[in-house]
Amino acid sequence: MKSYTVFIAIVVCLVVGLLAWITTTRLSDFNSYHAAIAEESTSGVANEIARFVTEKKRLVALFADEHLPLIRRLAEDPENEILHDQLQRRITDYFPDHFTFTIVDPEGQPYIEDFDGMVGDMCRQDIVEFLSNYQQRPRIHPNSHAYHFDILAPYGVGGSEGILFVSFHADILGGALRSAQTSGHELMLVYPQASSLIEVTSDGARINRPRDDYRLSADETQRIVSHQQVPQTVWQAVDLHEPTLFSDYRSSLIRQSGIIFLLFLTASSAMLSYVRREETLRQAAEKHKDEFLSVVSHELRTPLTSIRGSLSLMANNVGGPLDPQSKSLVDIALKNSVRLETLVNDILDVQKIQAGKMDFVFKTVELGPLVQRCIEDNAGYARQYGSTFALTDCEPGIMVRVDENRMTQVLANLLSNAAKYGAEEDNIQISVTRREDEARISVRDHGPGIPASKHESVFQKFVQVDSSDTRKVGGTGLGLSIVKLIVEANGGKVGFDSEVGVGSTFYVDLPLQA
Repeated sequence: MKSYTVFIAIVVCLVVGLLAWITTTRLSDFNSYHAAIAEESTSGVANEIARFVTEKKRLVALFADEHLPLIRRLAEDPENEILHDQLQRRITDYFPDHFTFTIVDPEGQPYIEDFDGMVGDMCRQDIVEFLSNYQQRPRIHPNSHAYHFDILAPYGVGGSEGILFVSFHADILGGALRSAQTSGHELMLVYPQASSLIEVTSDGARINRPRDDYRLSADETQRIVSHQQVPQTVWQAVDLHEPTLFSDYRSSLIRQSGIIFLLFLTASSAMLSYVRREETLRQAAEKHKDEFLSVVSHELRTPLTSIRGSLSLMANNVGGPLDPQSKSLVDIALKNSVRLETLVNDILDVQKIQAGKMDFVFKTVELGPLVQRCIEDNAGYARQYGSTFALTDCEPGIMVRVDENRMTQVLANLLSNAAKYGAEEDNIQISVTRREDEARISVRDHGPGIPASKHESVFQKFVQVDSSDTRKVGGTGLGLSIVKLIVEANGGKVGFDSEVGVGSTFYVDLPLQA
């Protein structure tokens, strides 16, 4: 039962480890998946906005070239409202999404100074920067009318006559962000050199999303999954994950793993409870069986002793001579009473050893002489089967600490088994050898051997290798079980090697005593 509990504990630990590994792997895959999405989104929107800005620059330059006469006339007479309206209509037809326009002289001064407040200081700064290197990097200009960005193109011979200035609504950039934005993510255009100022969101210009500070907060900066510089602009496309995207998924994974673990734990607990109950019932049944066998054995021993004694007296003609037929019947009865008494004694020995009630008297003895005495004591038994015992190898001075009487019982059992199950007129070989820190007693016969299918059950109680009705010799099936129990109680171990058709070698290993 204890081993099963340990097994369950090990399995639970393995399941916990497996669930933790699965959770970590799935979370890592989830992170990688969203990182790839963010990378693709920022790269795509950066390229799209770069193409959009480049195309606007080309179109403004093309418009300036196509409408150069009208632009020149308005530059010569900037107060002419008719010319202004004509140019306004043509720009509106050409650029329906534009915010405003103006024309600038070669020194960077607008021909129309105020332009109804639509051209502010940032626009003038863009014009001055453009005139310095003719390189333009659009940015968002806040304005009371609309947030916008500027596109400039020089006009005239070699672009020396002035600049056509067209502003576009910032909201048109929000469409590109919306189309590229994925669930759980938010795309923005920010201006890194202006303290990560938010320029455009998926709602359009930043003013469309009211907030106290339009610079990225520390939390938003931490949530950036990917960022990509938009070529030829001051903008950087950034992808932020939603605040609860990863935490919600992590919580979901932990919750799922917890449910799986609870289900497994419930099933394991139910199984453990069932096994415990069955083990309790088995132990109770085993106890009742042992008690029954013990009572029966004790109750049988006294009448068996009386019966055996009486039969022995009759067989020895103490009650008077017996005719041959009666003598044969008495001999059979005496032989079977001896077998029955042996069975009862074996059962009592097993019960005593298992219950821890068998007394052992340990002392240090030399193993060789002990084995030699056992061979001499059992030689007569071997002769009944036409066999002999031979001590083929005996190293002197091998000392062990054992219960001498019980070890004699062990050797008697091994020798009698070798005589019974060995070959006809077998020469059974016994050896006593030293093996590192152990002493080994080996008993080798040349009988039919033990099939491999029977190896695991050899030392079990009430088990015989040949349990058929036609077996040559009888037995209780307890002898080797008792041998194992006694040897282990003496600190040793017992085993065997066997080959069918060749024979078997049973051995006992005992710890050496200095």
